Amino acid sequence: MAGLIPQAFIDELLERSDIVEIIQRRVSLKKAGREFAACCPFHGEKTPSFYVSPQKQFYHCFGCGAHGTAISFLMEYENLSFPEAVEQLAEQAGLEVPREAGGDDKREAHAPLYDALNAAAEYYVQQLRQTPKAVEYLKNRGIDGTTARDYQIGWAPPSGLIEALKPRFTPQQLVDAGLAARRDDGGIRERFRTRIMFPIRDRRGRITGFGGRLVEDGEPKYLNSPESEVFHKGQVIYGLFEARKANTRLDDIVVVEGYMDVVGLARAGFRRAVACMGTALTRAHLDSLFRQVSRITLCFDGDAAGRRAAWRSLAEALPAIQGLREVRVLFLPEGDDPDSLVLRDGLDGWEERLAGALPLSETLVRLLREEHPTDTAEGRTRFAHTAMKLVATTRDPLFRDQLVERIGQETGLSHERLEQVLSEQPPAPARGADPDAGGELSTPSAGAPAPAGGGESPPALWGALLARVLQHPDLDWSQPEFRQLVELPGVAAATLRELLAALDENPDRHTAGLLERFRDQRHFQRLMALAHQTLDDGEVTVTRQTALDCARQLLRQHYRSRIRELTRPGAELGTEQRAELARLTEQLQRFDVPR
Repeated sequence: MAGLIPQAFIDELLERSDIVEIIQRRVSLKKAGREFAACCPFHGEKTPSFYVSPQKQFYHCFGCGAHGTAISFLMEYENLSFPEAVEQLAEQAGLEVPREAGGDDKREAHAPLYDALNAAAEYYVQQLRQTPKAVEYLKNRGIDGTTARDYQIGWAPPSGLIEALKPRFTPQQLVDAGLAARRDDGGIRERFRTRIMFPIRDRRGRITGFGGRLVEDGEPKYLNSPESEVFHKGQVIYGLFEARKANTRLDDIVVVEGYMDVVGLARAGFRRAVACMGTALTRAHLDSLFRQVSRITLCFDGDAAGRRAAWRSLAEALPAIQGLREVRVLFLPEGDDPDSLVLRDGLDGWEERLAGALPLSETLVRLLREEHPTDTAEGRTRFAHTAMKLVATTRDPLFRDQLVERIGQETGLSHERLEQVLSEQPPAPARGADPDAGGELSTPSAGAPAPAGGGESPPALWGALLARVLQHPDLDWSQPEFRQLVELPGVAAATLRELLAALDENPDRHTAGLLERFRDQRHFQRLMALAHQTLDDGEVTVTRQTALDCARQLLRQHYRSRIRELTRPGAELGTEQRAELARLTEQLQRFDVPR
């Protein structure tokens, strides 16, 4: 299995695989026009919102947002790694997967870390059985042996792990796995000591790290594994693997604060709870959860700290709401947590409390009202301005309209006046975007064609252009403007260059084949989003013309920017710079001629 899988083989494999046939073996599809539809296999629903396009060889769920190629489907549905999904497709196609010599398969490179973490989990479980104090603590918290077994809860003694694992793993491997830390003298010490241990698993069930809790007074009360090659705290969700394992089809997920809440609810029979790893809820967390379900309930303490946490989560959740996605918020009584509530009120009481969770929109209004009471003109003004800054971050136009309507009810301001305030808000920066990771590959907010009048930003123009190339690879993309664009600097231009090169090599490539060329790149998910972005073009002639308008506008903006740079005050131009300035001026004049 060592070595990289050649891109040429992946291209051939996708050409010989039919995504409709692959999904049909696992999900009942029905013909719906040019596509096939079904109830989504990744979240519970009663009406179909999951569509498969044989033309694009691509699937998309309008409910939870799941989308991808045949390889992506197998990875998500079967909990497979990329190489395993390729192996399965190849076996069905009667092909043998070749490997390029010298390539490092990440799974092989990280195998010692996973092995060390798994060995540590087994050691901690053994230690729990031999430690009455730890067993008694769990019993007092209502955790029985079955639940402890299901979540592989263990105990880290004051010492002994390093000695137990020394025969199989080097000191550096234990450090790399986050199980040990370096001392000043160069030796190593155990990171977790005298703590209840909670293994943290990825979506495939592999242990990637641990959370440890003290059972006596001390600091820090909770301790997590450090960042490593396999553990990324801002992306990991505790209990998600166990929730998926216990529920063949999840309808919703409840996000609670800590490991004990997840485990305590599971002991009571509630297996839909997960927790973030001691961090604030992030867009990465939300996107991961929305790939599983379309409804998420966030639980917060009823005190001031809970209110602050709710504000942070609300700011992350508003841009994530689109289509059938739903976020609800439950504030718990002060001094209580889900673990204590389910012990006191039972499962029925907990379910009844969850049923009373507030929609995200109503939570927004209530939190704003607490900050800016609306019994005065000044309060209503502050309420409206603060609200519009948050509403400006939303992406779903229908959700945005509903929020504006609700805020109008609270402030007495007309829909038109609030829309005017909203239009004055600066565009929200793309979360997680950085120039080197393809931040300029932003997804257009509603898939609207970019106008040629010069008002769109480069990210929006690039997004509109690349969406059309990805979704319509069968069109003619040989116009000079596209070939000039690929010479510009930046991730977007490099992406376009690779797309056009792939189409030059094989004009019959479909959307899925183009996308899989970028799977290992950091902007892969952005390209996936562009591939299913709704385009209101109608005729393919409009698609081609819109893309061409985008290309011309991007070139025009680049030329103007470079001309301003060359003609800035005090600039001294050499022969090459003067020639470049003349060439750019001529090209810009050509673009400014009415067509």
